[in-house]
Amino acid sequence: MRHQLFALLLLSSLTIYSQNLPKKNTKRPKIGLVLSGGGAKGLAHIGVLKVLEEAGIRPDYITGTSMGSIIGGLYASGYSAAELDSIVRKADWAILLSDQVPLSDVVPEEKNDYDRFQLEFDITKKGLALPTGVVRGQRISEYLSELTWHVADVKNFDDLPIPFRCVAADLITGETHVFKSGDLTTAMRASMAIPSVFTPVELGEKYLVDGGVLDNFPVKVALEMGADIIIGVNVGFKDYPTKEDMNSISKVLMTSASIGSHPALVEAIGLTDYIISPHLAPYTTSSFFDAPKIIERGETAACQQLTQFQHLADSLNTLGPASVSPQKIQVHEIIISDIQIKNREHISKKFFIGNLGFEVGDTVSLEQVNKGIRSLIGTRFYEKITYELTHYNEGYAIEFNTLETKSAKAKFSVHYDNELKAGIIANLTLRNILTKNSRLSLTADISEAPRIYSNLLTFLGEKQTTGFYLDAYFEDTPLPIYSNSGNKFGTFDYQQTHIGAGFNFSTGTSVQINAGLRWKAMALSQESGFNEIFDFGAKKFGNGLLQSEFLFESNTLNRRYFATKGHHLKIKGIYTINAYEIYRGEDSIKHMVDPYITIPEKNYVFAQGSYLKMIPINKTFNLMMKGEAGVFTKDPLFLNLVFLGGTSYNAALNDIPFVGLNYREKLVENYLLGQSIVNINISKIFYAHLIANGIYSAPFGSETLHTDENPFILEQKDFILGYGVAISMNSFIGPITLGFGSNHMDHRLRTYINIGFPFN
Repeated sequence: MRHQLFALLLLSSLTIYSQNLPKKNTKRPKIGLVLSGGGAKGLAHIGVLKVLEEAGIRPDYITGTSMGSIIGGLYASGYSAAELDSIVRKADWAILLSDQVPLSDVVPEEKNDYDRFQLEFDITKKGLALPTGVVRGQRISEYLSELTWHVADVKNFDDLPIPFRCVAADLITGETHVFKSGDLTTAMRASMAIPSVFTPVELGEKYLVDGGVLDNFPVKVALEMGADIIIGVNVGFKDYPTKEDMNSISKVLMTSASIGSHPALVEAIGLTDYIISPHLAPYTTSSFFDAPKIIERGETAACQQLTQFQHLADSLNTLGPASVSPQKIQVHEIIISDIQIKNREHISKKFFIGNLGFEVGDTVSLEQVNKGIRSLIGTRFYEKITYELTHYNEGYAIEFNTLETKSAKAKFSVHYDNELKAGIIANLTLRNILTKNSRLSLTADISEAPRIYSNLLTFLGEKQTTGFYLDAYFEDTPLPIYSNSGNKFGTFDYQQTHIGAGFNFSTGTSVQINAGLRWKAMALSQESGFNEIFDFGAKKFGNGLLQSEFLFESNTLNRRYFATKGHHLKIKGIYTINAYEIYRGEDSIKHMVDPYITIPEKNYVFAQGSYLKMIPINKTFNLMMKGEAGVFTKDPLFLNLVFLGGTSYNAALNDIPFVGLNYREKLVENYLLGQSIVNINISKIFYAHLIANGIYSAPFGSETLHTDENPFILEQKDFILGYGVAISMNSFIGPITLGFGSNHMDHRLRTYINIGFPFN
């Protein structure tokens, strides 16, 4: 009986073994790789891909949602896991996810208004309109186009090295949209359009957002493609989230956006043969700066199943070899056979082509295409530009999909500094409304020290490199007067008004030249102190001037604040054509203010030049070096002197920031100035600064104003060495800075506090 039972078991084993032996006509099963969405946590997919490559598994199909569509799409286009790892580590996530255009890419006439407002609204017939997302995705779209340049003409996703699908959600129909063809960059960008974070992608009648809203783990899509075995990587929730999972704004937002997909997620996990769920706490959907650690977590999770994957690869290889991916073709240059511009409304095609930098028939590289798009974005007449390439005749047709900047925008920001106190900065920008090819910018600082600046620029010619400008400026700010001991013994109310007109010429994104005429009036009235003047009947006194002006400026700085490279050269020449006195009050006491309004010379020249250079040392340190000089050819007016002291955050038109002195603590005539700042990048947003600056009152020029009665004016051959330290934060409301400074003359401590974007 025992022998019969053994024989029966042996026969059964042999039968089962023979059934599992590979047969010549057995079809090799297809592997589908499914990558879920999860924001920054989706970078763990790269670690999983490393392990799958090590095990010898190459997927036959890839599907993905959101970040899974980015990693999956790039892998399907021919990149290896190691290449993706390198791409992610080198990416500047701060720029990619903020849509921040480098200041060096902004045209000169727009630099003054760029990156200085916290809120921007489109002005419509129904009022102020919020944007449909915080980020329009210009930089991420540009980067994805760069990475997929080699497959830009592949329109059927089955023709990619690995057939690919990604999922988006249509806000109009409430249904999923599976990308099977079209432009790969557009597909990936639509799949990752997290609602309220990234603007939706318009595709015909569809309005597409992140696919995670409806299907964050597209297993069924992979099965429909023909997958027999599903390997899934889920970096979202394994099941429904708990209250403990909702511990940050980003998590609440992401979960709210994808809550409808949870039932589908549970079902999809049940259809998965091999599920990999990396442990990613405490990392979140926004932890892009922790990319290396997140990739490592994905690799660790996949390694736990490495043996199973190796056995799977061995089993599949007995049924035949895996299909071989074609080599990723590097496309260096293409011939442009046609140029099309979609959604063009107000801006001429000549302007577009002129700023693009190439035309039909030219041979261009990826770098030239990117440079052209950045040049157009830098004009600020466009908010977003993407492109698609298709084979056409003997070259490529390039189709640009443009989003023009709205004709009317309102912008706002709040600010505070310990000298001028708090204020609200409001801006109105109108484009092509007053006249064709024009831009009007009106900015007001609503505060205790109000300032207003308006600029109308009407461009001449299609390329808009030459224009006619009208501008006006007004400020009502304090002019404190200090003694040699550093004590403030009074403050004037200082009012300055400018009206100017002239011509503007700019070339590229760095150089501009202005030449024109300007009327300027400057006057003082009482704010506090100086009772001996105002109590006897003086109300206001000052000067008016008519001047011609010339300005040459070259600015290649990469940022408005916390710049790390570039330079800023500024050369200004002002010729005073005429000057006159302004006096309101009792004639009997006018002699008391005569020293401050007397006109020693009606005609004189003021020349001023400055050069600032950022010197990067390494990722942690950079050095800012600045030299500046100013000289009058004849005796200037008292109120035409230069105000010295304070920081760049509260400086006005006539001010020179100088650490070690209070705001407008000194006045200076002819001068030489040098400044050096060591900037230390403590973290992604925190900086420390070591500051030294010196100013020398040069021994040429007049001595009319330099008397013992005017100790606040630097005497000839005076030298002041100032020094200080500061710590700054690059926040979403603008720079936040706390600094301290002093100088070698009085060694008194000055404090500098700034919150938010300054007016100038």
